[in-house]
Amino acid sequence: MVRAAKGEGAGHARPGSGQMDSFLDVLAETSNVSAAARAAGIAANAMYRERRRNPAFAARWHEALCEGFARLEAELLSEALIAPSGNVKEATLKSRAQKYRLGLSLLAAHRAAVRGTVPVAPDAGAADAKARLGAKIRAMQTRVRAEAGSSAEDDAP
Repeated sequence: MVRAAKGEGAGHARPGSGQMDSFLDVLAETSNVSAAARAAGIAANAMYRERRRNPAFAARWHEALCEGFARLEAELLSEALIAPSGNVKEATLKSRAQKYRLGLSLLAAHRAAVRGTVPVAPDAGAADAKARLGAKIRAMQTRVRAEAGSSAEDDAP
């Protein structure tokens, strides 16, 4: 006779209201589904299944996740705005700045995915700005050439 391992069937159990409340509280603090499920004492896949089954729970999940994102964003911004004290190497400052930019970019992408929108690539704005700038420069060069050509024609005897 083969026995099921402890907790093996936990993924098929349906969460109780207390577990759902506990899960949502931790989700709002962390935005981490796995950690929230562990804290609630139930498998993450059971929570995902409940979200698909229960529209009210899905709405509360979404609210908790948005709150968690807002908390994470506030923490990242708070850390990023702390002025370095003492003698800090430039490489350390660059590494720290990169870490916070990456964190905020990942958070924005994940938030967009949850809202059902497509995130804009961070470099898309830069590429678009470069294209517009290039077009303006080419237009100015054309105008300068045209003005130089008309000046040369005016100076001709």
